[in-house]
Amino acid sequence: MKLRVWLDLARAGNFPSVAGNVLAALVLSAPGFPFHAIVPLGLAVIAGWLVYAGGATFNDVADATFDARHRPERAIPRGAVRRATAASVATAQMAAGLGLFIVAGASPFWAAALAVVILAYDWTHKRWTGSVVLMAGCRVLLGLTVASLPGHGVTPALLAWLGVLFAYIVVLSLLARREYLPGAPAAKIGRSVGRLLAFIPFVDAVALLVCGAWVPAVLCALMVPLGRWAQRVVAAN
Repeated sequence: MKLRVWLDLARAGNFPSVAGNVLAALVLSAPGFPFHAIVPLGLAVIAGWLVYAGGATFNDVADATFDARHRPERAIPRGAVRRATAASVATAQMAAGLGLFIVAGASPFWAAALAVVILAYDWTHKRWTGSVVLMAGCRVLLGLTVASLPGHGVTPALLAWLGVLFAYIVVLSLLARREYLPGAPAAKIGRSVGRLLAFIPFVDAVALLVCGAWVPAVLCALMVPLGRWAQRVVAAN
């Protein structure tokens, strides 16, 4: 049960979408990248998961007061995890993920930018509608961090994919903000947001398919049902 608490804090239901983003970034930033190269792919996915987990856990740390009123079932308000403990674990998760990226050869600049934007989103999203841009920026900067790995670089295909992904996340985030408006059908909106989160890898799959990388595209497409399954097991939003 304790593991389930930490997975919920990490929004592990979205891990398949993070894996899809990492795979797409690796392939689109190096057209000749052998997607079946298990070591670099595995390291990048694990690093992405750790950074995402840290950011999601920090989100609950930042929202503890709000959640006490509106989402008392969350781990921190219900007392399953102390706020200070969650902050410590989030720090360790994010540091480990960023460190893994840098050890693998990613640009410290892009890794630092990713961390700054994640933290800025976590601490402003309940007070600033414009934070939806920061939310989308997190996925974009994840892609740019992956693209800074040795042998990779910014390509037109990568930028086009990141542009579409940015727009998709902005729309998704604007919908998610409506969940707590007075009179809003919170449950219905929550389900819609969950589906949109699960379908993020479909954006990756289309971008890869357009570039002729059909095998990675199929793998990303498979992340959609995997993500829907993961959302039934652990939290995603």
